[in-house]
Amino acid sequence: MSSSTRTSRRRGVRRGRDRQARRDRNRNREARRDRNRNREARRDRGANPVELAVVLPAILVLLFASVQAAAWFLARATALNAAQEAVSAQRVYRAADGVGQRRAEEFIHRAGDWLTGSKVTVQPGGDRVSATVTGQPLRIVPLIPLPAVSETASGTVERVTPEPPP
Repeated sequence: MSSSTRTSRRRGVRRGRDRQARRDRNRNREARRDRNRNREARRDRGANPVELAVVLPAILVLLFASVQAAAWFLARATALNAAQEAVSAQRVYRAADGVGQRRAEEFIHRAGDWLTGSKVTVQPGGDRVSATVTGQPLRIVPLIPLPAVSETASGTVERVTPEPPP
């Protein structure tokens, strides 16, 4: 066997060994990476319930506050509509006293419990009539203090005017 053949065989053996060594090194790196990932995963275990426990009360407060705000706006709308009903009933030509107040109270009763402890005040005066409805909005969250609702509507009293001569 010639020396060049021996040398080429040795190189081939070396190359094979080098390839094998590289493969082993790569496998070791991957195994280390996997171990590190497992360690990180173990450290994060239980993080989701803790995050949920921190965030959930804030979400619930925002949810109930938005529902409470909606109830306040509904109470305002109910008070305004009741005041408008009172004015519409009281401004009719020759309307009896108290017609507007009864109409407003009926409207509030039909509207539901959005406005509690309501008080209707109708003030006829000359050619104008005004009605004020006050009350408390429905409390969904008992710990949140809400301002009282007060809405006023006014209009002119109907009257008959004689037709001008031709």
